[in-house]
Amino acid sequence: MIVEFKIADDELISLSVVKKTNSENYYQLIDSDNFIWMELELQGKNLIVLSKDERILDDEDDVENRLDNILFDIIEIEKSGTDTFNENDSADINPYDPDKIKVRSDKIAVSILSKMIDNESIDLNPDFQRNLVWNSFQKSRLIESILLRIPLPMFYFAEDEEGNLSVVDGLQRISTIKEFMDNKFPLKKLQYLNESCEGRYYETKGKKIGLDPKYLKWFDLTSISANIIDPSSPSKVKYDIFRRINTGGRPLNNQEIRNCLTGKGLRDALKQMVNLPEFKSATDRSIKSTRMEDQEMALRFLNFYELYEQNGNIDEYNGYMDVTLDEFTDKNTKNSVQYFEKYISLFSNAMKNAEYLIGSRYAFRKIQLKDIEPDSYKQLINKALFVCCSILLADYDNDKIRKLNEENALTGLIADKIENDNHLLYYLSYGTNGKANLLYTFEVLDTLFQSNIKY
Repeated sequence: MIVEFKIADDELISLSVVKKTNSENYYQLIDSDNFIWMELELQGKNLIVLSKDERILDDEDDVENRLDNILFDIIEIEKSGTDTFNENDSADINPYDPDKIKVRSDKIAVSILSKMIDNESIDLNPDFQRNLVWNSFQKSRLIESILLRIPLPMFYFAEDEEGNLSVVDGLQRISTIKEFMDNKFPLKKLQYLNESCEGRYYETKGKKIGLDPKYLKWFDLTSISANIIDPSSPSKVKYDIFRRINTGGRPLNNQEIRNCLTGKGLRDALKQMVNLPEFKSATDRSIKSTRMEDQEMALRFLNFYELYEQNGNIDEYNGYMDVTLDEFTDKNTKNSVQYFEKYISLFSNAMKNAEYLIGSRYAFRKIQLKDIEPDSYKQLINKALFVCCSILLADYDNDKIRKLNEENALTGLIADKIENDNHLLYYLSYGTNGKANLLYTFEVLDTLFQSNIKY
């Protein structure tokens, strides 16, 4: 989350929003050197400036406008249950060769589009759509635009080696066209065609009255303009294009984009993982599913457990989280859900061990000793702690853990370590996706677990 302010001679400085350590409603704006330029307090639905570096030249109104722009993101992060304030992922160290991008333009008739969806040549990803549903007004206005023969914005697809298409941009529009052709909704509150098309379905069936022949013909003859990413293009292209041109009313986050572009097997595996009672219980039901934050956590487990399984550590992590998760998603896009069954079981086991040894109120959270006192503020889930704790606890047999260890045996030890290890506290607070941050956290927890878990 970045906000820019003017400092001198029209120079702009980019500041990251971070949550102040050991606080509930206090935030800081820091630069790349972690220098604090502004301190803020969240009061209700307003951000109050507590202190501001005098080098910031923007007037009060401009400052207020910029803070209003980040307020929604702050509230959304707090509601998500996971601490994503301080991730600050860097750019890709291995960008693709732009000369290898192959994108062709094509026209697809809506009648053909519907048939391609029916035979699964186009994947509409119904699980993802449940979080992005247009209302009847939006749907009707899109269909009215088609009936008025107004050209629609460009659609983008990614094609695989078998010729199947995944939607990169235009998912809601395609879904709406398909739903209308399936007679799933009538047209409502039209602006220009209310007399001739209000309340009409695509075609007449039973009590549903369809479009007049003139409009039905116009609709069926409509073609959409599409840019199709060739399968020979670098796999990173489709992710990059999606991030650059997605035109939804609400910008999609990285996991929502991955969910759009991956295969059914991985999608189903992630869905199974986050629906496990053990996961919900171990995280105290803190991680929300609305923006797929929960599925990104599960994806992180799959990626880092694979590294851990191969090497006994996660040293091969390159420090670029979004790139790493994109590549893991792309590599596994054709695997069936059966391929992931072993990892789903390990994930379940890790959650059971974490809840027993640390407690659902404290597991995966940046706790200090004050945070485990009665009536203390419950910290957000820390993604670095989630990754390290889950992969380190995945291989312990839960029955044996319960037999040999006291409940909450690790809670105080973790809180004490975070409070007294300044390096660990720092690495869990700033740039948490960084390689050094994650490797140090892993090593500290690995040592702590091996020294204190009876097994």
